[in-house]
Amino acid sequence: MVAAFLGILVLLAGCAGTNTAPSLQLVTENYPPITFMKDGKATGFATEVVQEILKRLNQPDNIKMMAWDDAYNLALKEKNVLLFSTTRTEQRETLFKWVGPIGSYNDILYAKSGAGIVINNLEEAKKVGKIGVVDGWFSTEFLTGLDFKNLESTRLPADNAKKLVEGKVDLCAFTDTTAPEILKEAGYSMDEIVPAYVIKTYEFYIAFSKDTADDIVNEWRRSFEEMKTDGTFGKISAKWVSSGAPATP
Repeated sequence: MVAAFLGILVLLAGCAGTNTAPSLQLVTENYPPITFMKDGKATGFATEVVQEILKRLNQPDNIKMMAWDDAYNLALKEKNVLLFSTTRTEQRETLFKWVGPIGSYNDILYAKSGAGIVINNLEEAKKVGKIGVVDGWFSTEFLTGLDFKNLESTRLPADNAKKLVEGKVDLCAFTDTTAPEILKEAGYSMDEIVPAYVIKTYEFYIAFSKDTADDIVNEWRRSFEEMKTDGTFGKISAKWVSSGAPATP
């Protein structure tokens, strides 16, 4: 009887040991074609990369879609939060732990077609009436850091697209990757806008909140490298990016 009791204790201890890994909060925004909802399910380029790693690590897919500003602040304040996809900037470098890069894109100031706005540098952009940006976006952080005083921020990218086409702002900051879907969501097409100035080229990553254990982050890094080595990452990239896989080191 004593032996049986000891056996139960050993079994319980073993079970407890298999459930010590903390669960992650996986958060993202509606940012097609990188991350978005379709038929009630999260999908998109970065989403499929995250889902493949979850599969390889035998972890649950509990991705939650929310406004970017909310997701970003959650990752800043709480531990074990995975935020994707996240542009890696100098301002954010020490705020998160990074896996990637997944890809790259150009951050561009767009003008309404026919508006005749010509921008040769960012100092000239400071002199236009209003520039539409999105709460918490890397472009908002970057332009704010350069002391732009003419920024008008909203929570939803499509609202900015509407303002631009309707002439309520003079320029809007979008990436070349996501601008077509943002315009489509707003009820317009890319014919309505033209690129006025390329702000910067960025790479985007999977980001973990700073207090997430290094062991967890390193597991994700290893799985991501395996995806690149075995060709899975390239297949996902080719599916979502018309020019093929984004540049990665």
